[in-house]
Amino acid sequence: MGLFDGKSLGQSLSALLDREKAMILRGDLVSVHKLAAEKERLLKRLARSPLQRATLADLRRRASRNNDLLAASARGFQAVIDHLRQAPAAEDHLKTYGKNGQSDVLGKRNPGFNRRA
Repeated sequence: MGLFDGKSLGQSLSALLDREKAMILRGDLVSVHKLAAEKERLLKRLARSPLQRATLADLRRRASRNNDLLAASARGFQAVIDHLRQAPAAEDHLKTYGKNGQSDVLGKRNPGFNRRA
């Protein structure tokens, strides 16, 4: 097996996709971004190399899995952003439940109470 044959290329790309998955699961998106250049280089070589259908199917599955994980991460980040945007608005009308089970708004001001002395 030579250094640049299809089998080692498939193994290299497979290992890279596994490293990428681990980085995504750790939330290390900076490293995922840094890995992109190496991934692109291997994908360009892959386009010029004959590979077994099974190897291509495995690489496609791994790449799809990583794309799904990245999409889930993006949805998670968006949910956090949405939550943080709503947090300041909630401080004026935070809903809670009392001992009697009735909904009540925390922080509402009693219009009849005057704080001035």
